[in-house]
Amino acid sequence: MTAIALPERLRIDTAAECWQELRAALDAGDGLQLESSAVADIDAAGVQVLLMARHAAVRNAQDFSLNEASASLAQAFQALGADDPDGLSAGAGQEHDTDSGEHNG
Repeated sequence: MTAIALPERLRIDTAAECWQELRAALDAGDGLQLESSAVADIDAAGVQVLLMARHAAVRNAQDFSLNEASASLAQAFQALGADDPDGLSAGAGQEHDTDSGEHNG
């Protein structure tokens, strides 16, 4: 898996750059291990980037993990009604049903 440390600021003005880095790692086929403890400033665009990365990994049967979610990251996910960031990790070939919280696969 490719380990990537997420930036301190993950907002609309930095989301595209972050997505390109995550997408490149996914395109390499290694899966992603994201270190998120440094994230101090995140908005809906930043959350969307992380959800897109997880979706892409699952779709391509790659592992995905989000480690050490910062308080800011957890608050952003909660405010948007998204999955708990600690629950975003997925093994290769495992799909997540966001309505029920069940893992399928």
